[in-house]
Amino acid sequence: MKFEIKNLRKLLYSVKQNNIDQINIKSHQFELIINQSIISNKKILTKTKEISNINLKKHKSIESNNSIPKTKISNNESETYSTIVSPMVGTFYRSPAPNESAFIEQYDFVQKKQTVCIIEAMKLMNEIEAEVNGEIVDILVNDGDIVDCGQALMKVKTL
Repeated sequence: MKFEIKNLRKLLYSVKQNNIDQINIKSHQFELIINQSIISNKKILTKTKEISNINLKKHKSIESNNSIPKTKISNNESETYSTIVSPMVGTFYRSPAPNESAFIEQYDFVQKKQTVCIIEAMKLMNEIEAEVNGEIVDILVNDGDIVDCGQALMKVKTL
């Protein structure tokens, strides 16, 4: 089964017309979650997974018949993540100086306004702060890498 934009439009129209609260579409290559209550709160709760069936919240289920080889999946959770992005072009540093310890490590807990890294731009060191309280799940760039404005630096699991 090939999923196209026109199919998504039809699906969204049907969800709205039938007052379905939540629908999960899972295939071997993607997962799509449409949740009316989450959309109204403007939160995004999606996490890409490789799964093999389709479930509807209102006790309806449809099996997906794809010709793609099946894979084994161990976890199917939706998580809320916040991303710390670079506000400028520059060089990413995890520590305040070359021989000092990093501001934060992966799986550390951060508080709002806590410095997590430095971006050097035109010989000026700009401290980047966490915007939410949470746990650093992933550091997406390496120390000394050049980053662009808007590039994701870290993924934070909000608390």
